Amino acid sequence: MFQIVRLALDDNGEVNARRPLQPLFELREDAMAMAEFDASRLWGDYGCDDERDGWWATDARGRKYRFVVEPVAAADLGSSISPLIPA
Repeated sequence: MFQIVRLALDDNGEVNARRPLQPLFELREDAMAMAEFDASRLWGDYGCDDERDGWWATDARGRKYRFVVEPVAAADLGSSISPLIPA
């Protein structure tokens, strides 16, 4: 499983906030395509970040973001999925 993570960057390009996004993806290629779409929705410039294997974007206020795709360990899945409770 793969997850898109949105990283907010400060003026020096350092990460100052990290936000995992939902949903999870079975295929990395699907997650990368959705990361591109997420980057394009910020109403600013965006593009592919080949060096970091993800996408970068700026919003209408000039804030900078990076969208990366990370594998999700099977152990992490249990904490992110709520159990079904029968009615």
